[in-house]
Amino acid sequence: MKKIYPISDENDKQKSMKAFTHPIESIDIWEVLTQKQYSSNTLLAFKNDWNSFLQYCQDNHATPLPATVKTVHHFIETMAKKRKLASLKRYIVTIGLVHRCHALPDPCRHTEVRLVLNKYCVEKKDDYKNANAFRDDHLQQLVDVFSVSAKPKDIRDLAIWSVMFEAMLKRSELAALTIENISIDSSGLISLHIQEHTIALSPMASRSMQRWLTVGMIESGVVFRRIDRHSNIGEQPLDHSSIYRVFRRAGEELGLSQDYIFSGQSPRVGAAKDLSDAGVSIPDIQSQGRWKSPAMPAQYAGHKDKHDTEIAKYVKKKDWEK
Repeated sequence: MKKIYPISDENDKQKSMKAFTHPIESIDIWEVLTQKQYSSNTLLAFKNDWNSFLQYCQDNHATPLPATVKTVHHFIETMAKKRKLASLKRYIVTIGLVHRCHALPDPCRHTEVRLVLNKYCVEKKDDYKNANAFRDDHLQQLVDVFSVSAKPKDIRDLAIWSVMFEAMLKRSELAALTIENISIDSSGLISLHIQEHTIALSPMASRSMQRWLTVGMIESGVVFRRIDRHSNIGEQPLDHSSIYRVFRRAGEELGLSQDYIFSGQSPRVGAAKDLSDAGVSIPDIQSQGRWKSPAMPAQYAGHKDKHDTEIAKYVKKKDWEK
């Protein structure tokens, strides 16, 4: 449990409460509130969840801070119609955190809120669904189509599809990839350096990356950048939404049905499945994908019993489960 101290100065508290009653676009204010205890990705999730709660409160003429138990209860009931259990739990965490940081009573600890969440824990316990798998055969079809294209967007996207699949990159890892994270040997093969890991790319993925670096004239800074409608390559890195669109495009180019949409998580899912089908063990897939536990690669590979066993090791009872 992270130790975060509530705001003690009354003036600072009132200023912060006023700020948190309006939609927040930056995670900077969240970093201050949580005393730099969380990663930027977690702060981004907090921000989006809180903004969803603010929108609900605005639409229903309710006060978000401090929120009443009834408001939180009805918010969870409303969001349960379109969100999965994991999202509902995250909303509870976020709303409770904001209240505690402002030294306000936490409405999420009330029995009424615990009971409604328990209800959805039962109703939605099997609602998790993996992202659709982006597999090697998908990649090879895209290589056949786009390997000779001269369009910057085609060249960039093929490099993204290739590198994310082969290196099993997370979206955050791709977005943060810089020239300093790349080494090229005398034969032209590329290796990626992600934290303490070195990941060697195949000749195909190396060629795709080399073409993008050349066409994009990228000699420093982030590797994968935004391209406008006029094919101008910018300086800004891709965000998660941009990466999602790149993989959604892959599905469209492959002629897949509207029910089979790729996301930024799809290459990790597909790579885990391909490795498992090839006989690679779950611990080895875990190592290759840099997962902290075997739970997620086991789930992606379809080993549900292994996933549930591993998850159980890390689960602690929440207030609403006691």
